[in-house]
Amino acid sequence: MRHRALSIRRRLLLWQLACLLGVSCIFIVSTYWIERVGIEHHQDLRLRKIALDIPDSLKPDDLRSINVKLFHGRDDFLLQIWQGDREIYRSTIDRELPRALQPGFGLQAVHGEVWKFFVRQSGPYTIQVSQSLDERNALARERALHLIVPLILLIGAIALCTPIGVNAGLRSLHRISSELETRHLDRLIPLDPHDEPEEILPVIEAINTLLARLGQAAVVQQQFLADASHELRTPLAGLQLQVTMVEQAQNPASRSEALAAVTASVKRAGRLVEQLLTTSRLDADLPVARREMVSLNQIVREAIMRLAQIAEARHIDLGLIQDEAAWVRGAYDELTLLVVNLIENAIRYTPKGGQIDVTLRGQGVEVCLVIEDSGPGIPHAERQRAFDRFYRGRGVAAAGSGLGLAIVKRIADRHAASVSLDDGASLGGLRVYVAFERHEPDETPPCIALATQGDASGSRRGIVR
Repeated sequence: MRHRALSIRRRLLLWQLACLLGVSCIFIVSTYWIERVGIEHHQDLRLRKIALDIPDSLKPDDLRSINVKLFHGRDDFLLQIWQGDREIYRSTIDRELPRALQPGFGLQAVHGEVWKFFVRQSGPYTIQVSQSLDERNALARERALHLIVPLILLIGAIALCTPIGVNAGLRSLHRISSELETRHLDRLIPLDPHDEPEEILPVIEAINTLLARLGQAAVVQQQFLADASHELRTPLAGLQLQVTMVEQAQNPASRSEALAAVTASVKRAGRLVEQLLTTSRLDADLPVARREMVSLNQIVREAIMRLAQIAEARHIDLGLIQDEAAWVRGAYDELTLLVVNLIENAIRYTPKGGQIDVTLRGQGVEVCLVIEDSGPGIPHAERQRAFDRFYRGRGVAAAGSGLGLAIVKRIADRHAASVSLDDGASLGGLRVYVAFERHEPDETPPCIALATQGDASGSRRGIVR
């Protein structure tokens, strides 16, 4: 069973009550200690003053005036006077303390009770004034209690008022919760931060940011569903027509031709679905799952070898003409998809007998991937829209979904790379230029080092020329 966490209200109450209790304990202890030290100092002064007020020549009237200063209830003093070795005066008959030998302040225990005394030697007289420490402690506790009782009452009043203040402070959270319950995908209005507490503002800003992202995701999803339904309708209708032609075929030759057309349509539909799923995943705006040091050289070589047969079937000269070391940081699968889409796009729009050149080179702090073909290119007026999903230029006869460059642009953005389209300088077709931030690996793995050495034979199909 999952443990249920304490609510914010209870946490605040517990923290405040715990702080009040801690502060109260500290205040009580410190108050008692301060009173104890103050009484100790004050009573020591009284001990000394009583002893010093006794004149050198004692008379009965002097002793009567001294008695007035000795008795005050809980803090009574015991005065003893010796003449030589004979005690000539004691203020309380039922209490007797031994005579101290050293003048000044001192402590002595009598019958388990500790006394503090002050001794003065005045001519033939030894004057000793004593007071019980138990009485001093009791006096300190009484005085501290007079100060603590109002504090305890104040703490009780604060404890009773604290829940009211906590509820008032949490009212904003309840209001935000109520407002969020009214939000739907078609009504993602941001929360109003006006008149909200300062501590709640970061939460409101984060929620508004999330609502904006949800709204954007909802728009993208609706657009994706609309585009997908539109784009799938045509190939499915064509596929249905071709299946009908297979059913109506009169001889094996026409049936075989119709089945080949069905197979090609199924492949195109599968490719379209695959690209739609890829676009949907990239549109989710999730961070790159795993960033690692990646060799673009290896990715480009594998992509060329993978697509070499398709290029050869169309008699297209596909080759890697420059292969400088190119290391970037990113997701291997996404970067592979970027390179494969660019080369596939070039093969699709390059006429039979054409040429495609792939280049990898370093340029300052960047690594540049350049793919140039001898196809018809893209007019300047249409290049801005070439990265839009499902966009295909006017008069384009090549089969395609219009998602290849859109996927390339999305992956490039996720890797902080730039993509640009230009006229081919040497082949006259389209030139795609992708610039990544250059990285230097700590060490080059042996398999990558061999893969980037190239082939000096000068073969013109799928490897370095």
